[in-house]
Amino acid sequence: MHSRRKSRARSVATDPAEPALPRAALERVLARATELQSRSSDAPDVVSESRLMEIAREVGIDPASLRQAMAEERARSPIGDAREDTGFVLEALGPGTLDAQRVVLGTPALVMAKLEAWMPEMESLTVKRRTADRISWEPRHDKFGNFFRSLGMGGRRFDLVRLDQVVASVTAIDADRSLVRFDMDAFKVRRAQRTLAIAVAAILGVVGVGLSIPIALFAAGSAASVAIPVLAVSLVGMTYAIWRAVRHGYRELIARAHLRLEQTLDELDRGGMQPPRSLVRQMTAALLR
Repeated sequence: MHSRRKSRARSVATDPAEPALPRAALERVLARATELQSRSSDAPDVVSESRLMEIAREVGIDPASLRQAMAEERARSPIGDAREDTGFVLEALGPGTLDAQRVVLGTPALVMAKLEAWMPEMESLTVKRRTADRISWEPRHDKFGNFFRSLGMGGRRFDLVRLDQVVASVTAIDADRSLVRFDMDAFKVRRAQRTLAIAVAAILGVVGVGLSIPIALFAAGSAASVAIPVLAVSLVGMTYAIWRAVRHGYRELIARAHLRLEQTLDELDRGGMQPPRSLVRQMTAALLR
């Protein structure tokens, strides 16, 4: 059955009786046709998945690829569609959202159960909201504790505790595989870093003005003409160095958090993700033996 579908898909693409389109042209044609159809007043608002599968077979798209694409679309989080704050400083700092996704073995219920047990214990996060196919976490309401955890105090660094939230969406592709997508939101952290950079620049500017006035009033003319430019260059250099440090710190935070999400997907991909039992649980289990 599967081989007949493949042969049919190939015959559609290579039928000598009809003009053939290369893959790149086919993608452009389908995208343009969809755009034109959407402008029509009688265009349907929705298309059933069965109808979409029929269309995919007719144009030679592998059904497995289409099922994965539909799973990815269903797994899209509102975080990915949220409008980020704009501004030169924010854009220069780096992105406010990131995502990571992977196809793993297991049903959505099994994968969600693993994540729900893993994230609070191994990432020090607490559940914010849960639906059938999506769960979001936020850092524990312990700012000082989260800060020290992010620095690695206690023997292990928790890279996700400084984010605003982490959302996991799990969607079935077929009976044995699921698509797992993580979306992370760092809007508040990025705004805080912007505020820090602007505050430092403002303080240094005030210091510069405060030092320049007495120099201009009491220093000799030649000395003032040299001292004021030197002071200005020094303060600009200090401001730039602090800005680079703030930007580097934020980007390193985002990079570590993204790496941690990828490592979490690695755990799922290997079929692991069994959080180690706490000391209390181990002692309880020993007493019950």
